[in-house]
Amino acid sequence: MSRAFVDEDSEAILNRESIEHEKKLRDWLMIQEKKLNFLESDDPKAASMDQALRMKWIRETREDIERTRMTLEDLASSGTDGAEAGDPG
Repeated sequence: MSRAFVDEDSEAILNRESIEHEKKLRDWLMIQEKKLNFLESDDPKAASMDQALRMKWIRETREDIERTRMTLEDLASSGTDGAEAGDPG
């Protein structure tokens, strides 16, 4: 009888962790999209940056956004926590 409670608790914990992981990924995606919008903007601060560095960050940020979107799509289609795809950050 107590084993059933342990299994239910474990399942609830895994489900909560999966939801938290997805939320962190969505938050990370939002931050990266804001960063990309700034880097690609005509904002004087963005324009005054070293342009080689700015272009590098734009490229890296685009890659990270794509990777994060793919991870979120995998989560939605498979129902797993996506930990194998890497952590944000």
